[in-house]
This record gives sequence, C-alpha cells and structure tokens, in this order.
Amino acid sequence: MGGNSAKGRVLKQLIDCYRSDPESDFLKLKYHVRKNHDAELNRLIEKHGGAKLPDIRFRTLTAWYRGWLADGKIATARSLVSRLRELFRFGRSMLEDRECDRLFKDLGKLKLVSSPPRKVAMTAEHARAICKVAREHFGWPSIALDQALQFELLLGQKDVIGEWVPIGEPGKSDVVQENKKWLRGLRWSDIDKNLILRHTVGSGGRGIEVDLRTAPMVLEELKTLVAEDDELVGLLPCSGPVVICDTNGLPWSTHEFRRKWRLVAKDAGVPDNVTNRDSFPAGTVRGGPDRAKISEKYTLKRIDYSLRMARRKSENAP
Repeated sequence: MGGNSAKGRVLKQLIDCYRSDPESDFLKLKYHVRKNHDAELNRLIEKHGGAKLPDIRFRTLTAWYRGWLADGKIATARSLVSRLRELFRFGRSMLEDRECDRLFKDLGKLKLVSSPPRKVAMTAEHARAICKVAREHFGWPSIALDQALQFELLLGQKDVIGEWVPIGEPGKSDVVQENKKWLRGLRWSDIDKNLILRHTVGSGGRGIEVDLRTAPMVLEELKTLVAEDDELVGLLPCSGPVVICDTNGLPWSTHEFRRKWRLVAKDAGVPDNVTNRDSFPAGTVRGGPDRAKISEKYTLKRIDYSLRMARRKSENAP
C-alpha cells in the first residue's frame, strides 16, 4: 500500500480530500445527511484538524473519544467515531495511505459505550389525540393526516412530508419553490383507485404496499379532507403532495412542521419526552395492534440494517 507522498498529512487535509474527491462516499449521501455529517467534520477540524496522522495513536483516539463522552452525549460520541471511521476507510482505500489503514484498524479496538435503549413509545391514544387537536383546535388537518399516516403505516416523517433540497441535488421533482425542490414525500399518485398505497421509504428506498382500508385513523382523516363520510373511491386528488402546509399550500419544511407538531402534541396532553419520531418505535411489528397491514420488499441493505439493529439491541440488553 502507498502513502509516502502523504507523509505528514494532517487530519484537516484528509477531511478536505474526503469532502471533494469524486469517488468519496460523502458526495453520495442524501442532502440533509450530508449536512449533518459536514457539521461533525467541522467539529473534528476545529478540535483536532492540525493533528498529523502519524502522530495519532490508539491512545490518542481513546483520549478523543473519552473527551466526547465527557459531554454526556453518548450518541454524539459514537457518531464522531463513525466520521473518523469513514475518513480512515476512505484514506486507506482511495488514497492508499498506510497511516489511515493503521488508524482504521485502531478504531476497531475502541470499546464504545452503547446508548440505553429508548423506552418511550407513542400510543394509539396519543396519536388519536394529536389528530383530533390538530384538526379541531388548531385547524391544521395536514398535521392530523401526517400523524395518522406515520403511526398506522409506520412511516418516518420524511417518508410522509418529504424534504426540501437545493435544486442541484439529485432527484427530479415538479414541486419547486425558488432555489429548492421537494422530494421523497407521499404523493396522491402513490394511492390507486382501490386505496392501495405503494411508496418507497427509508434511506434505502425500499418499497412498501399497504391497503389503506386497514388503517382506520388514515381513513378518518382522508374522509375529513374530502368531506365524505362513506366512500373515498374517486374522491381523492390524483396528483401532488399528500401533506401540505395549511397556511401556504406547499409541502411542509421540516423545521416548521416539527415546531407546530410539538404545539399540537403539548395541547393534546402528550408527554414532552414523546416525539414525532416515536410514531415508529423501534421493534414495532408491522401489522400489529393499531397498525395497518403492510407488505414490504426487503433488500439486502434492509436485511443488513435489521441485523445491525438486532445486534445493537442485544448489546443493550441487561
């Protein structure tokens, strides 16, 4: 393996290469994931950017990790270790840097502290209360519809409301506002005339299929939307985003949706430690109580993710 030309390379230089190299996995990340990783890389530069790779030893990595843990944020410390692992993997493979190869192996020796398993879950009562308060008290039926879809269909927030990204990011969209476009969220065209919803979800884009007639909360909100008590067939829109902001008619921005969802949840009596992401608690069984009947296309990436989650769960077990 090469690396002589990289003699004396400092961590900041490695990060700069990782950010700019056309073969780097960093450039393949989704926009908001890349932004989050970027912030963590900036933190590494601020604290340790001048460290020369040959001078970074296992003891050094251990000290950095313990320093991050001292802030009391286990997840943040693990995430920073993950950024280092990606950097060193890139350096040893794409730059053929011997020091990166050594440091990648050293990181594997670190004993990481696991975050305690999150035991908070949203109940069906919470979800119904949020739907009712959003619709009847605040006049925000879009938040009610989103909550029903997330809870009964076990969807992530972005899988429902989508996300706004810069025009130059990958992906096509007919929903554009100034220099941004809307991607990923549910569209009316995802629902056929028999109320079967087909959608790709998650970062891996796996496909799901669900009969909305098995989702009573969703049906209730859809009937409210079209002012119909019985049959929905033929009454739903044919195109456009399913969940749009009640004040501007555009898909929600993530920040504004979360802010207003919290207002609704608080008024609905939902505990402050229950968040919107708890609509899909870890370990929930598809098709279980209060959940719609969902079929899912499993990919190798999804199977690998499931195995990693199961391994993490076993590590957290008492």
